[in-house]
Amino acid sequence: MPHTILLAGGGTGGHVYPALAMGDALRARGHTVIYFGEASRLEGRVAPQRGYTFRAVEALAFPRAGLLAKVGFGFRLVRAAWRTRAQVKAEGATLVLGVGGYVMAPTVLGAALLGVPSVIHEANATPGLANRLCARVASLVLVTFPESLTKIPGKVERLLVGCPVNPKVLVGDRATAALRYNLDPARPTLLIVGGSLGAATINEVARGAALAWRGEGTLWPQILHITGPRYHAEVLASYEASLGTLPATVCVRDYEDKMGEAYAIADLVLARAGSSTLSELCALGKPSVLIPSPNVTDNHQEANARGLERAGAAVVFVEKGLDAGGVVDAMRKLLEDPAVLQRMGEAAKSLGRPNVAEHVADLVEARFPVPG
Repeated sequence: MPHTILLAGGGTGGHVYPALAMGDALRARGHTVIYFGEASRLEGRVAPQRGYTFRAVEALAFPRAGLLAKVGFGFRLVRAAWRTRAQVKAEGATLVLGVGGYVMAPTVLGAALLGVPSVIHEANATPGLANRLCARVASLVLVTFPESLTKIPGKVERLLVGCPVNPKVLVGDRATAALRYNLDPARPTLLIVGGSLGAATINEVARGAALAWRGEGTLWPQILHITGPRYHAEVLASYEASLGTLPATVCVRDYEDKMGEAYAIADLVLARAGSSTLSELCALGKPSVLIPSPNVTDNHQEANARGLERAGAAVVFVEKGLDAGGVVDAMRKLLEDPAVLQRMGEAAKSLGRPNVAEHVADLVEARFPVPG
């Protein structure tokens, strides 16, 4: 008998894309999957595009300072959970699969009021506040990094599974990608991604690389730069101000819905260190240079990145006091040394877990039979 499962959470690609990977695996097995999230955030756009029924729920951000503000938040959260309880009941939900982000909490807590079980997935090395809160009422917690196992509060069972990856990301062809981006498949290629929201620091390093590598020799690297919609116009203007006409060795995209092609042509990836991106890099065995975002809870991206660095899969630069020219030089040296790139790629591959979504679907079906 199939479940009616609510995917709950979102806000960023690090929450939304693993959620959809798990949702796709569960839908393929005949379960009904509905996305509960915030309509104005990424999930409100992407989930319906992927064919999911989407339900907007009340989202409450936790105040970081002020006792009165925190007390008020507690009352508002209880009210939001009670309201969301009615939505959970109306959908006939038999399970909630929470993926983090503050919008998750009312759904998980509302489901708990009805006795509906919940599974929570923590994508980062340092668990987020919503997951730490909801773990106290969850039935099972799944984590991506081993260090998260001891950071989940309460006595809930927790399992190390990794971060789900969309199988489509794992499929791509270098020659096809070269045609898609009008790039040379024989040249070393740097893929630059700033995550679903873009990243100003990454974009500045990218511009520096384009300036430094504007030679025409066949050994000069070429660049595929996915800016994020927020920064696309700004980045194009920056390139054009520095370079004039965009050279044939640079391709700039605002968004890419076929990341498998982007990864296929990449010899090295420059990125933030969101868990979703890192899981894709490891599943594909791609070497990387990582600049963790400092604008995240508990600096969790740096914790994510250091795990890859310790394994030899990545080089990490912190944003504070960043020397953009130094990053550009380091990337050029890596791209000139295929043996080093191969070792880094093999190290990344050793950390990869490409079948996490199917594993989660197995756990859901084995641990949570549908009530008769």
